[in-house]
Amino acid sequence: MSIFDFDEQTLIEESKKHCDEFLQKEQRSLATFTGDSSLMYIPNSKLQRFLLDPSKGVLYLPLESFLDGKLDENQIMWHIYYELALYSDWKKQTKKYLSRKKDWQKEIDRMTSYILARIKKEGLENDPAYQPKIISNYVRKEILDLLHILDKQTSFLRVLQMCPIYRDEENFEKIVSYMKQRGKTAESISQLPRHKAFANSFLIIELYKKVPIIEECMENPFDKKIFKQPFFDFIHYQLVRQINNDEGIIERDSFTRSFIFPVFNELWKEEIDEMLFYKSKEQKEEQVKRSENPFEQSKADEIPDSLESTQEEVEKILEEMLDHQDQISTSVQNIMQGKVDLEPYGISQTDQQFFQYYSNKMKSEREQMRQFWKRLIGDANKEVSVKKDSQIKGKLDIDSLIKFYPDFVEAEKKGNYKNLPIFNRYLLETQTDILPERIEISFVIDNSGSMNASKIEAARKALAVTLLSIDDFNRYLKSNAEQLNQKIEVLTETWFFGNKYYNVKEFNDKNVKEKSDIIRSIVKLDATDGATDDASCLREISDRITPIQENELKKGIQIKIVFEITDGASSFPGLAKEVVQELLSKNVEIYAFQIGKNSEADEKIFNFVWNEGYKQPRGVMIGEQVEKLPQELLKEVGKNMQSIFNKGLVH
Repeated sequence: MSIFDFDEQTLIEESKKHCDEFLQKEQRSLATFTGDSSLMYIPNSKLQRFLLDPSKGVLYLPLESFLDGKLDENQIMWHIYYELALYSDWKKQTKKYLSRKKDWQKEIDRMTSYILARIKKEGLENDPAYQPKIISNYVRKEILDLLHILDKQTSFLRVLQMCPIYRDEENFEKIVSYMKQRGKTAESISQLPRHKAFANSFLIIELYKKVPIIEECMENPFDKKIFKQPFFDFIHYQLVRQINNDEGIIERDSFTRSFIFPVFNELWKEEIDEMLFYKSKEQKEEQVKRSENPFEQSKADEIPDSLESTQEEVEKILEEMLDHQDQISTSVQNIMQGKVDLEPYGISQTDQQFFQYYSNKMKSEREQMRQFWKRLIGDANKEVSVKKDSQIKGKLDIDSLIKFYPDFVEAEKKGNYKNLPIFNRYLLETQTDILPERIEISFVIDNSGSMNASKIEAARKALAVTLLSIDDFNRYLKSNAEQLNQKIEVLTETWFFGNKYYNVKEFNDKNVKEKSDIIRSIVKLDATDGATDDASCLREISDRITPIQENELKKGIQIKIVFEITDGASSFPGLAKEVVQELLSKNVEIYAFQIGKNSEADEKIFNFVWNEGYKQPRGVMIGEQVEKLPQELLKEVGKNMQSIFNKGLVH
């Protein structure tokens, strides 16, 4: 390897490292934009364009192209946003995107018939060059090209709407420069057929704020008005409105069919009416002069050296997405032990599939917990020796003697001490522990912007397997209620906190509601809530404890446990420590798990809030080995349950 190769390799490695760090900073913005905090972004020095792998949840970035183009961070982010502008809608409406050929078949058939009628008029219906299949394929391609162009137009507008920084003059000029390099200019469309020029004009007007001239048009379609608004302004406004209302392909294609396609179709028909047709032999000669056959499969309006995916690549991405969704769907047949329609509870099929992914990931750990619960309940059923007071034989028991002292005095007079219940003995009993009637477990999860993809992934896995495991435990408790000689319920709730807090899952034992809330707890965890204000959330939990509940917690009739998962230090450590101490004083067990790399200052704050001044530490620092979170959380849940079921309050 030469020194030049080494220097180039060093540059690439340094650039990759810089890109990784910069993407880490932008994780929250990307999660908000795509609606997917689990999507990963990996620079690849060998790629020339973006490569999205839906099954792995990775967008590979063309690092070499970034370097060659000397792109700054804002430009790189614009390209990522532009590439992923429709990603959330692709995920929601994958089948709809892939079924466009079928959905637009009526328009395809009509235009095919129109062209075939024109061919028949020329007496060329039997000519091999003009067979129905060739014409139909041509028409389909032209219509799908239009829809793809409008998808890209929507992508462009969505980036500007959601990321106002690109409306700034300096950044916008860089976008215009990129588009110019890729041939997106007013001059480039002047050579296109009218209907294609019309389709491409929308982006040209957005870029240059000027309506291009469409050659050989009697009347420029952009001179039209719709509802008294200029044609372009109306289209622009409606597309932006759809973006702001989080609408997608369904609304966009319906709008296109009503307002854009009729103009496109009219221009197209004008071209067909003016077209000269030749017999196959003559056509070949004419083709040499004109350089192309109008009904040959034209390339879509893609620029080969653009960074973004082509129409064909997008279709492949969508097919892979659908395959991945189908694979997940096959395992959703009996979600959580039964086919249940969760749509009325606000849980879509996509949400269920997303949740099932995490459920499947944690199958092994869940099975281990099932075995643990069975052993735990089995231990609670075992016969153990229990000290019984007020017995008629055994060892003298002072408390019993005091209680039955009058009987003892009477017996002393008679000289007969038989049948006096003043002794104690150890007897075997099958159910000796008084177990709490209600166990409440609260999960308080950091949903702040600093929770990156790997932390969110670990938190989702931990939450999914723990909530499902406690659901399993509840079922075992119900089926063993008779042996335990009492009813016990274990209820869970989930809170998310950032710069605000909210209750995602409430305490309940209603079967379907419980399932929908468990799913909601996983799918809504997306790192979009700003700062790390856990103090306010913990304060709310403490304030909800009524005097009656506090008394029952003191007596052990109820048990309350809080588990917090966070990736950093509390924004208000003084307030957080105060409320932790208050919860402990109310007999609430509370623990926190810290995940991810933190500064020394953050670690000191975490220890101050969770580990300093208590009889036992309350904070567990997992650090960079975030994948250990599910096991650590399950271990702590199990340890607390074991202490409840193996100790209890003895008779």
